[in-house]
Amino acid sequence: MGVLELREELHSLINHADERFLKMVYAMSKEYKSPVIVGYNPNGSPITQQELRNRVKAASKRVKSGDFITQEEVENELEN
Repeated sequence: MGVLELREELHSLINHADERFLKMVYAMSKEYKSPVIVGYNPNGSPITQQELRNRVKAASKRVKSGDFITQEEVENELEN
């Protein structure tokens, strides 16, 4: 069944559905549309999949440009 046929079938089902079915389809649609949460910040706010991708890209750019500190530098900072 192609996309057009699926849409037509779903429209037909929705047009003839009871309230329970409509609420289930609505809830499922809202969940599908929601951003994917992949973690949480220390303050408890969620990190979305897109935000994580953006962070990884930014970190990669910083590393490529030489904007980072080495493990040895971190250890030295901790000792001091």
